[in-house]
Amino acid sequence: MIPRKLAAAVVLAVVVLSGCGRPAPSEAARFDNQSGNDAVTCLVHQSYRPDAAYEGGPQATTLLVLTMLHYYVANGNKPYCDGRPPGEVDRAWLGVYLRLGADSGRVVASTRPRPAGSAPAAPVGGTP
Repeated sequence: MIPRKLAAAVVLAVVVLSGCGRPAPSEAARFDNQSGNDAVTCLVHQSYRPDAAYEGGPQATTLLVLTMLHYYVANGNKPYCDGRPPGEVDRAWLGVYLRLGADSGRVVASTRPRPAGSAPAAPVGGTP
């Protein structure tokens, strides 16, 4: 009987501690990658600042970091859908992208405003 209780306690401890390795990002810090669609014609402004889950290192969540990096590699040189330049929050995400050692050439155009008089484009298959 005792070996079963001991085994159950060990299994319970492993399950509990396995979730403690790194904190999940706050729901508010999620990066908006436009549903992972590479066929977008413009960037959306990010609503929330990045947190430790995206910064790299021991607190990072690899899948989240790779999703953010992929978004900027695939879309970083596209203009913002509203024609405005990146805001403070967008620049925070761009800073994370660059601090992680990603190619700065992939985000050069994302810092330029849309030419005056041009209509903002909607992403393929939906609205921004």
